[in-house]
Amino acid sequence: MTALNQQITEIEKTEKQLAELKSLYESILMQKAKLFMLLDTLNMADDAELEKQIKEITKKIKGINKDLEQYDVQKGLENASAKVNEYMAEIGSHFEFEASYKPINLHFSFETFDLYHLTQENEKIHLRSMGSGANWLYCHVTLFLALHKYFAELGNKCAIPSILFFDQPTQVYFPNFNRDNSESFEDQKSQETEQRKILKVEQNIDEDIEAVENLFSQLSIYCNEVELSNGFCPQIIVTDHADNLTLSNGESFEALVNGNRWRTRGLISPIEV
Repeated sequence: MTALNQQITEIEKTEKQLAELKSLYESILMQKAKLFMLLDTLNMADDAELEKQIKEITKKIKGINKDLEQYDVQKGLENASAKVNEYMAEIGSHFEFEASYKPINLHFSFETFDLYHLTQENEKIHLRSMGSGANWLYCHVTLFLALHKYFAELGNKCAIPSILFFDQPTQVYFPNFNRDNSESFEDQKSQETEQRKILKVEQNIDEDIEAVENLFSQLSIYCNEVELSNGFCPQIIVTDHADNLTLSNGESFEALVNGNRWRTRGLISPIEV
C-alpha cells in the first residue's frame, strides 16, 4: 500500500510540473506572437519611410540628369580624356621608360581614373603591372603634367590652381638618400658610389644623374612651353636631395633653386623679425 501511495504522489508531482511547463510554454508563445506583431509594425513603418526617401532621391536624380543633359557630360569626359592622352604621348616621349614600354602610349580615364599603357596589340598594361620604380615615376609625372596642361588651357573655366608639388621624385634612383645628412649633394653622390660598390650594384651613378637631370630639364621645358602658349608660367615645387644639376634647355638650375637649400638650415627656415 505504501508503494502504491508513493507512485500516486510521483504521478501527481509530474502532472503538476507538466501543467507548469505548459503554462510557461503558452506564455512564451504569447510573448513571441506579441514580439512578431511589434516587429511587423516597425518594419512597416521603416519600409514606408525608406520608400518615401527612395522616391525623393530618385526624383532628385532625374532632375539632376535632366540638367546635365544640356552639358553633355559624357562627351565632355571623353574629349578631356582624349586631350590628356594626347598630351601624355608628347610628354612621356621625353622620359626614359623601359624599352618594353617604348613608345609609351599612356591612357587615362576621367570616369574610372584608370591609367594604363596600351600596346600595339591593344593590350592594356595597368600602372600596377608596369615594373620598375622609374616607370612608376615617369607614369605619374607624365599624367600630372598632362592634367596640369589641360587644366591650364581651360583658363578661367577651371578652378584648379596651376601648382604642382613633387616630393623626392629622384628617390627611385637614390633610395639610400633617405639617410642623406651630407653637407652637399656631391658628398652624398660619393657615398652613394661607395655604397653601390659594396652592394655590387651594376647601375652606374652617372647614368642615374643623367636621368635626374633629364627629369628636371623636362619640368623646366614644360613650364616654359605653358607660359608661351597660355601667357603665364605654372609653379612646380620640388623637394629633393639632387642639386647643382645641368639642364638640357640651358636654364640655370641655380636660378630655379634661388638659394632655397635645406641641408644646413633645415627645410623650414624661420624669418627673423
